[in-house]
Amino acid sequence: MRKDPFVAFLVILAFGGVAWLASFSDVAFTDNSLQHLALDKRSDVSTGPLDQKGESHNTSEKSQQQSSKDCVPKKHFVWIKVHKAGSQTTTPLFERFAFNNHLKVLLGVHNGPSVSWPLPPKEGKYVQLKEGEPFDALYSHSRYNKTWMEAHFPPDTAYLAIVKQPFTHFKSCFHYYGVSRKIGIKQTKDKNPLRKFLENPWKYKTEAMSQGIRWDKTRNAQLFDLGFPMEKSEDMEWTEKYIAQLDRDFLLVIILEYHDESLILLKRLMCWTLYDVLLGAASRNSRDYGYKYYKPTPEEEATYRKYAAAEYAMYKRFNQSLWEKISQQSPDFFQEVENYRKVTQQVREFCKKGKDKVLVVADTPWNREYKLPRSFCTDLKTNDPKWRSKSWQQLGYPPRGSTGELFNARLHLSKFLKAARDDSKEKKPR
Repeated sequence: MRKDPFVAFLVILAFGGVAWLASFSDVAFTDNSLQHLALDKRSDVSTGPLDQKGESHNTSEKSQQQSSKDCVPKKHFVWIKVHKAGSQTTTPLFERFAFNNHLKVLLGVHNGPSVSWPLPPKEGKYVQLKEGEPFDALYSHSRYNKTWMEAHFPPDTAYLAIVKQPFTHFKSCFHYYGVSRKIGIKQTKDKNPLRKFLENPWKYKTEAMSQGIRWDKTRNAQLFDLGFPMEKSEDMEWTEKYIAQLDRDFLLVIILEYHDESLILLKRLMCWTLYDVLLGAASRNSRDYGYKYYKPTPEEEATYRKYAAAEYAMYKRFNQSLWEKISQQSPDFFQEVENYRKVTQQVREFCKKGKDKVLVVADTPWNREYKLPRSFCTDLKTNDPKWRSKSWQQLGYPPRGSTGELFNARLHLSKFLKAARDDSKEKKPR
């Protein structure tokens, strides 16, 4: 009889321990489920693994790593390759991903750098798939057209783009397209053409026209690549609504000034791997010119900000959106950014020195161990035409078609400027 209370005590203790372990298991399962839920909903950025206080629900780095590995990679994307915004530097990762995953890439029949611009491509101008099946990916120059693209890509397609600070973009375009020569502004000892232009941008007719579409390489050019109609440049109320809709349409718009942070966010939102976002060069297609590093006076900056108000509103919105999405990530986000920079530097040194046959990238909470062969360096150096040709051959596309007259804003800008001026002339009374 004396043993009964003791046995009862042991039974109670045993059941209590089991209950305690079960409750612990339930908590661990719930936390892990929250982590998966956050990853599943990152496509619309409606939630994330952090609460409002920035706490991580006690998930360990190991569980975060496991959740990331379990995330399903997105393999349908449209990359709007915005002109003169650093897109040439970023595009190789999309080209490599498409090739490595055998994605059906939308390419022009000529297999050139542009599918069609500024209008959507017409039938016969791009390689069409059997029975009208949708494409998986687009990474060549093409202006955003929501209606056309939704008709040619799956519903779960991720829309992605890149932009940079408006004045920096303006300087790049002003030089690259030879705007000063086209509008007759000459270099003087006291003043470069850029400063002359900024005295009164409205005075110069830089709006061009092709195929019935108006565009301008000195004003709101990035936003135009994202489908914005130039005719709405003065209507800021309409413009703000349009930009807000773009923010809803696009999974991510990369900000060039925060390129590394953007790429890690891209990796997480697309459920891609570290290997998928590695780049070989810090900058591609970069050019030096006389006023590249010119800093505008406060008056000049204010003038251009007013002249390209829509572009500044766009940049402000997407910059804010980038940091909002980053704030919804787990607390280790910036640690992953630093790890990305470290690995990128290791890869570039490996490819530059050319001694070791294999580069071992260590296992971290954000990536598994990689053994990169030297052939990976060749992939990093592969240019756009080569990637397009590789995908063309891989997909068994038909022989290339006639190029016809490809649109080239740089070579024919004078003609396009004249077309816009002629179109805008008032009809003289009879």
